[in-house]
Amino acid sequence: MLKGPHWQLGTHGGVSARDVDPYARRDYAAGPHPFETLKRVDEPTTYIDAANVPRVPKRGDLFARGQFGDMGPKVQNAMKGGHHVVKSAPSAAQRRLLGALILLQDGPVNDAAPAMTNAARNAANLKAASYFLGADAAGLSACPDWTWYSHDATGTPITPPHDQALSLIIDQGFDTMEGSSGDDWIAVSQSMRAYLRFSMLGGVLAQHLRNLGHAAKAHTVMDGDVLQPPLLLLAGLGEVSRIGEVILNPFLGPRLKSGVVTTTLPISHDKPIDFGLQRFCEACNKCARECPSGAITAGPKRMFNGYEIWKSDSQKCATYRITNQGGAMCGRCMKTCPWNLEGLFAEAPFRWAASNMPAAAPLLAKLDDKVGKGRLNPVKKWWWDIERDPSGRFDTPAQPVNARDLQPDLALKFEDQTLAVYPAPLAPHPWPYPDPMNREAGIAAHAALLSADEHRRKTAAGETDHLHLYKVGSDTPVLDLRITEVTRLNATTAFYDIAHPEGHDLPAWSAGAHLDLVVAPEFLRPYSLLSDPTDRKRYRIAVLREDGGRGGSALLHRVFTKGRRIFVGKPVNHFELVEDAPHSLLMGGGIGITPMIAFAHRLHAIGRPFDLHYSASTREAAAFADELSQAPWADRVHLHISSEDTRADLPAIMDRAAPGTHVYTCGADAYMQAVMTAAEAAGIPEDARHLEYFSTPEAPDYVNHPFTLKLASGREIAVSAEETAADALIKAGVPVDLKCSDGICGVCKCGLRGGEVEHRDFVLSAKQRNSAIILCQSRAAQPGGVLELDL
Repeated sequence: MLKGPHWQLGTHGGVSARDVDPYARRDYAAGPHPFETLKRVDEPTTYIDAANVPRVPKRGDLFARGQFGDMGPKVQNAMKGGHHVVKSAPSAAQRRLLGALILLQDGPVNDAAPAMTNAARNAANLKAASYFLGADAAGLSACPDWTWYSHDATGTPITPPHDQALSLIIDQGFDTMEGSSGDDWIAVSQSMRAYLRFSMLGGVLAQHLRNLGHAAKAHTVMDGDVLQPPLLLLAGLGEVSRIGEVILNPFLGPRLKSGVVTTTLPISHDKPIDFGLQRFCEACNKCARECPSGAITAGPKRMFNGYEIWKSDSQKCATYRITNQGGAMCGRCMKTCPWNLEGLFAEAPFRWAASNMPAAAPLLAKLDDKVGKGRLNPVKKWWWDIERDPSGRFDTPAQPVNARDLQPDLALKFEDQTLAVYPAPLAPHPWPYPDPMNREAGIAAHAALLSADEHRRKTAAGETDHLHLYKVGSDTPVLDLRITEVTRLNATTAFYDIAHPEGHDLPAWSAGAHLDLVVAPEFLRPYSLLSDPTDRKRYRIAVLREDGGRGGSALLHRVFTKGRRIFVGKPVNHFELVEDAPHSLLMGGGIGITPMIAFAHRLHAIGRPFDLHYSASTREAAAFADELSQAPWADRVHLHISSEDTRADLPAIMDRAAPGTHVYTCGADAYMQAVMTAAEAAGIPEDARHLEYFSTPEAPDYVNHPFTLKLASGREIAVSAEETAADALIKAGVPVDLKCSDGICGVCKCGLRGGEVEHRDFVLSAKQRNSAIILCQSRAAQPGGVLELDL
């Protein structure tokens, strides 16, 4: 076999005698692929209007948007703890080291090193070093300002520090991809392997450059400040393909991952290449036809953010990759692309014909289907399909593994596609804080995309309405603050004082307000403000560590230390205080005492009568007892400790309430229900009883059924049994603010104009439910019902 014709010609499905050693007849420093044989051009085959390419924030990355919940709770939940990556066993093993290598991406420069001014020599050495370390392809280019993100992951503006770039390509591996469907359990591991290789190579090269006296940073999938596709174009490592913002290499096709090392080292540049891909992709729709999410356009190239590309629907693509149940992530476009080539020799005739015979492109694309390229090859499968569940246990997958065949008879038409795009004007704010996507606006933006010729015409005429420009609004919804003090109250509870880094006054707030705080992208948590509302120099919150909770409070206790930079929303209040009540009863159980402290500060300041009752199971659990004993209104505080037989006698407290008393309560569900029951029995009217949940109580076993939402405009939106009203509205492009998705925060409250509702929230009063609905939980009371919304 190894000496026969199959081995010599490469027809057996593996490497051949001609390419088993790519360096058998090549200069080692020139790399394994004959880039010197390619046609070089002065400008990329993709038109780039460099003067009008907008710099957008890193926050606009679709995986970042998924983490922050911009694409809804389903996507966000699938990303918690990086589950969309680590649910595949081999990928989980690689992911941890990939994160650790962030530490090697940047660092101090050796200022004592001698100057290296020979750009040509520097370029040759840098490429040779890249191939020595194992890169599959390397290219050099300038690193223009427009290739940098506008803001980093923290929302800090980026001033481009480097003007030169080394772009590297890592092959994801033909043989493994040949045995895969492209969207099964090995897909994410292929990606992680390539990303990990670049992280190591890029980290070494960046450190080497810094040792030589030149600033350098490796930009990896974990931490990068540049957009890689345009740099790969400029460096001559490929052309833009129909897949979208994917650079296709003539020797590897699209099955590659890239990384960039930016630097100040003077280097000579490679020119862009033209191997006929634009003509080929124009004739071939195979990737669009085979895309499981329908994200790849079957239409023509259009201008997007200053680039002429085949613009895919990144939201559809990211959603499928993150929530894929029959595998982990997706690379089916790479798997099925005719340019997913096997070796340097075996498919050389195809490569030559595709590059040099434009008229042959349609025939070659059809021939690729005829010979079954892109189908599963089970002989090549070497791995086990193993899924990690959220508890960390590995086992066989819960759902059938994706094993797709080709669909050559599917006639995909561009006019039948509904795609959305999010150019710079629709990009999110730069800060690490939720910013829901507006899909309806994205669909309109796709319909408005122009051809390159139309773009040039309008630009030449001095028009600007077609340009995709990014602007950061002056009224930011996010506060960039610092933790100034952490005070431990007991083993599980702590105060966190928060202030502006320069000591400026903070936005005003009212008693009962809370902060929405980003603990981590997947953990946006509300915390009641408990300091004096007149103190504009600091916010104070208290956090109870719940080791059996969903992870947010435990993470906060671990990483929120003095001096930490944090991001919070401006204070909002869904728990208003009725300030002119004759008397107020403030009933706090455990951590639920926090909003009562702010109420007490305010009532004391305006001279209104009140009593504050603080209940805890033990003296140790009464974390706020000392704080309350030192308050200027300490004489109004009543401490109830269950273990000391001083449990609050709720019926007696309510019976003593003066006429017109308003009752406020927050704490565990059982405690609040007991307070509300006692208040109702004492004759305190419903509109004088107020409660706020801080965790979701036990809910009945509801049965979901489809229904319809009718907007004020008359537009009707169907809601399936598997989605919430909020989900359906967001999918239809109607903006809905979401936070808890559990029906306890009130952020998604909407006016109700008609229809019978099954209210499933824990925030609206009985009176409010006549005219409002919480969209993340509540539904029509009857199957097929219609709810008329004030939207």
